[in-house]
Amino acid sequence: MKRTFEIALSVLGIIASLVMVGTGIVFLYLTKSEKFLQYLEEGWSESENAYTLEQLGQAGTMFITPGLIGIALGLCAVWLLKGNRNAAVAGWGLIIVSVALCFVSLFAAIPGLFYIAAGILALARKPKLKMSKALR
Repeated sequence: MKRTFEIALSVLGIIASLVMVGTGIVFLYLTKSEKFLQYLEEGWSESENAYTLEQLGQAGTMFITPGLIGIALGLCAVWLLKGNRNAAVAGWGLIIVSVALCFVSLFAAIPGLFYIAAGILALARKPKLKMSKALR
């Protein structure tokens, strides 16, 4: 049985996770960028600058960690779904890990939607049983 739609949803989840990782890297880069620090010093107070830099650092970490886990999960699911190796394990893995990632970081809900849909489809679609020649 071809699992093209499940694989496509998993790939969309991988792409969304890559975007999350990229956004987190940009946030962490901004905390060390001289140009951004000068921009903050020009218009904001010292406490506002410290708060903004702290929030950017935390947001960067909260984007990168679930994003990397989501990428690894998506690649494993695509490998399991390709060739119909073990769709039940891939389906349950996609559902459980995407829900757990949403508890770690709410930002992981976007790739999590793709992973949950792919997991439900992987569990719901059963391979067709082949009829033997004697029954025909």
